[in-house]
Amino acid sequence: MKTVKILNKISEKGLSLFSSDYQVSETVESPEAILVRSAKVDTDAYEGLVAVARAGAGVNNITVDKASAKGICVFNTPGANANAVAELVMTALGMAVRHVHKAIQWVQELDLNDPELHTNVEKGKSKFSGSELAGKTLGVIGLGQIGVMVANYARWKNMKVVAYEPYPSVSNMHKLSNMVTVVSDLNEVISQADFLTVHVPFIKGSTENLLNQENLAAFNGHYILNFARDGIVNMDAVYSMLDSEKLDGYITDFPDARQIQHEKIICLPHLGASTDEAEENCAVMAVEQMRDYLELGIVRNSVNFPTLEDRPHHGVKSRVVVINQDVPNMIAEITKIIGGAGVNISSFSNKSNGKIGYNLIDTESVMDESIVTLLSKLEKVIKVRVIHF
Repeated sequence: MKTVKILNKISEKGLSLFSSDYQVSETVESPEAILVRSAKVDTDAYEGLVAVARAGAGVNNITVDKASAKGICVFNTPGANANAVAELVMTALGMAVRHVHKAIQWVQELDLNDPELHTNVEKGKSKFSGSELAGKTLGVIGLGQIGVMVANYARWKNMKVVAYEPYPSVSNMHKLSNMVTVVSDLNEVISQADFLTVHVPFIKGSTENLLNQENLAAFNGHYILNFARDGIVNMDAVYSMLDSEKLDGYITDFPDARQIQHEKIICLPHLGASTDEAEENCAVMAVEQMRDYLELGIVRNSVNFPTLEDRPHHGVKSRVVVINQDVPNMIAEITKIIGGAGVNISSFSNKSNGKIGYNLIDTESVMDESIVTLLSKLEKVIKVRVIHF
């Protein structure tokens, strides 16, 4: 019986994919795997943990470095909530340029018993005169699945789109409209855009403060949108631009107390992935990846392990999963132990990501525990587990 601990409400559409071989609940005390959305996960707090699946993209709530050190695979679900975020970005931008949020508030504050209500509404609407998106330029920073969708949606609204992506994915670029201009210089996007939207992961020391006082000096547009992660946009720079009226507004899905109080900042309560469809997609993807890992050792969409999707062929009795530090000669040491025990290896698959080496070794005989013990004692081996079929 495999044990899975749930730390947040997870869509039933995903949970229904677990078979009767799984015990899945919030009360599991010694889980083999954890299924989570936003709750904090300290992987050191769980003895025997082998996997954590995040039903969402960001994993800053999970101790990934600790997990890697103990051979715990951490998954996320990139793209599962992409459409939900992309639709909200364009909705928020449309509302901002038409001052819809201010207009709604104004209407709510009207005297409903005023006999001149209709007349006052017609007179008052001039306060909220806005502009259209068509013909304006949207600068998209990051062309992952969300960034590509935002760029395409903007094109459908007849906007010009200029985008920056330093590490383009072939599959994502194939989905991008050929009317989007992709440039290799971030400053070029900033200087051309009427609106800027960021869609990159938060990486300390890399994308942290990606938009800052220095490069935003070239921005002559109206709004900056951040539906990616807090910390990517330097807020000191934003406040300075807002207060000097160089920037009309900032739209964020990650508000703090100061941002909420600022009249030119539109704050949403982290609504990006908050749709029924996105939650279902994330849950299904997370559960499928977790099951493949627990049952077959397959790694897909891991943030700390290399991808390895080889399935065992018919006749395999045992699959040995060896996780090691990515150093030379590990394959030779592993095969020496297994071969020295007189066991024939029918398949050996290996991938590395520069930090972790991941190995799937298939045998047509049942792997003896004594061999597993010897593999575990290898100096650079982090974890060994055996899956029997």
